Amino acid sequence: MEYVNLIPGYRTALADGTMVPDSPKHMATEELYRASVGDRLHLCNDQYLFAPAIFSLERNPVYIYSYAYQTEENWSSYTGNLTPEGYGREDYVFSDECWFRVCVRRKDGEDLTEADFACARKVVEFHGREREYEEKPWFVQEAKDTIEAIQKAGSSYVLKLCLLTDTHFAVNGTWEDTAHNIQSVAEHIDYDAIVHLGDLTDGMLSKELTSMYVGRMIDDLEKCNAPVYITPGNHDSNYFRNRQNTMTVDEMKSVYRLKGEEEGCIDYYVDLSEYDVRMIFLNSFEDTACVRYGYTDEQLKWVKRVLYQAKQGTRFLIFSHDAPLAKLDYWSFYVRNGEKMLDILEECNEKEQYQIAGFFYGHTHSDYIFKECSFPVVSTGCAKLEYFPDKKPKEAITWNREADTVTQDLWDSVLIDFENQRLKMIRFGAGDDREISFRKKKSIYKDVAVQNRASRPMKIWAHRGASGHAPENTLPAFELAYQLGANGIELDVQLTKDGVPVVIHDERIDRVSDGTGYVRDYMLEELRKFNMNKQFPAYGRVQIPTLSEVYDFVRNTDMMVNLELKNGLVYYPQLEEKVMKLAEEKGLADRIIYSSFYHSSMRRIQRLQPSAKTAFLYSEGILDIAEYAKKYGAYAVHPSLGNVKYPGNDIVQKCHDADIQVNVWTVNEEADFDRMKELVVDAVITNYVERG
Repeated sequence: MEYVNLIPGYRTALADGTMVPDSPKHMATEELYRASVGDRLHLCNDQYLFAPAIFSLERNPVYIYSYAYQTEENWSSYTGNLTPEGYGREDYVFSDECWFRVCVRRKDGEDLTEADFACARKVVEFHGREREYEEKPWFVQEAKDTIEAIQKAGSSYVLKLCLLTDTHFAVNGTWEDTAHNIQSVAEHIDYDAIVHLGDLTDGMLSKELTSMYVGRMIDDLEKCNAPVYITPGNHDSNYFRNRQNTMTVDEMKSVYRLKGEEEGCIDYYVDLSEYDVRMIFLNSFEDTACVRYGYTDEQLKWVKRVLYQAKQGTRFLIFSHDAPLAKLDYWSFYVRNGEKMLDILEECNEKEQYQIAGFFYGHTHSDYIFKECSFPVVSTGCAKLEYFPDKKPKEAITWNREADTVTQDLWDSVLIDFENQRLKMIRFGAGDDREISFRKKKSIYKDVAVQNRASRPMKIWAHRGASGHAPENTLPAFELAYQLGANGIELDVQLTKDGVPVVIHDERIDRVSDGTGYVRDYMLEELRKFNMNKQFPAYGRVQIPTLSEVYDFVRNTDMMVNLELKNGLVYYPQLEEKVMKLAEEKGLADRIIYSSFYHSSMRRIQRLQPSAKTAFLYSEGILDIAEYAKKYGAYAVHPSLGNVKYPGNDIVQKCHDADIQVNVWTVNEEADFDRMKELVVDAVITNYVERG
């Protein structure tokens, strides 16, 4: 017998059986309990009435075959049994295998009192028989095959790890089978460690219930008589979908039984001295950061210290929930400090006395081996029962999954042969075995990235910087654009009251700042007092940048600048002269394209400096734009997307025939990127560099 855990102030919704807060007359269980035929519920106090909400064992396939998370991490199906008249005092006897939650109210219909709160945990008893695991024949044979494959690999594979990731525990999910399968193999294989790469649950419940589920899962793994090491994922902070119920660092260290001892840090390492191996476990998500996926500056220092404090001859295994590069992960538009992390690892791997044997990550819910580093970077598919091939990184393999078959499960046994520099991954469930060499080789990932960026037939310019992810027209947005691989940035320039060129789009500051009024009416130092960041709170307070400051950043990059002069609604005397003089002073004159909707301004720039590149911006169709641009000496035209995206429009071809470039704004959707590539436009201006 156990008492069900009732939470005062919650009720069970009649419509769908979910928990509803702010209900002063009720108390209900957040946890769903499993019942067998003949189990019963008993009300211990006749001052109350109770009613169970019953959930069948049927699973909604939407949670398996599409990107969807059930809000209560519940894969059972509500039967709709609950009614206002269904509350009573008699024992409830279960007639079917099911899941259930209980709702209780006072018999007199009054609001709950402090006395009710005090006795909530001993109001309803659940008398249930202990369930025994029922063997699944398809898994029995797979376990035998896995054990045989590991044993057949022979003693040369000296280090043996069980590796799994992204279990995303759900009520009526498949964790029970996964845990049993790992235990079955571990009975015959002496694993040196079990490593879970994170996202144990969906992170959408109370911290208390999440902790309970995680505790049960780790207990299941620890039954294998091998140490269990967790690398927390983004769901594991209990933050998913911007929830406010996040765990602190200390809570995460406790709940996930993390081994690190450094205060305020959930990174840690473990030495397997018999193999001269150091395993490093990295946190790769920070819910309060501007870019949430990635690594902090402090982590980089910590990793470097942990690498070089190891004795000579140490081999390193790196574990991280997320990949170090955004191109390896569909969900990360940018991995903060990811390249810097790889630089540190690459530098270590170059040294004769150390070796990086592998970097393992999850998060992508797919298999992939990245071979551009001097060591293998390996993702493994999710243990969660899930199959949909979209929302996956390019070239990654997503295996077909089906309940009640071998493919329901997915995890690896990692066998490492240090003598022959080989790593073998034997798959349990969906997918194939993989074998990888970790012999040191030349790293080419940076060369490939630079080459890919330079060889783009269609250049990518960041619209007001990376404005889809950072405050527009600010230094953080321009810095992020460069980190995302933009070929150039687009920005807007106006003059302050004291004649300083500043970067801002609107003539008024109201939309983007905590101030109001026209740019032209403020001295620079007055404008500096306003926060130019309304949209992205994580960036905190951001000042308006001067054009000089932006140029100082740009000249240390290889990016072009598309400079739009905002002189159509407000006339700024000497604007053209000021921006051109500044470009000369900063040594950037050959990397600037000047543009404006006010085409007379471009004619003025041409007269001041005939070699300057100018472009005519326009949003409404201009007849014979190629002839018009040629006549007035424009280097390029900058039409809005609507002017070029429809079939049969020959603007691009006519302009190219006249030796005029075509750079299109604002291109944000994948279909539009594809269309622009088909038209062979020269550049697109976008809020989302990573989509190009």
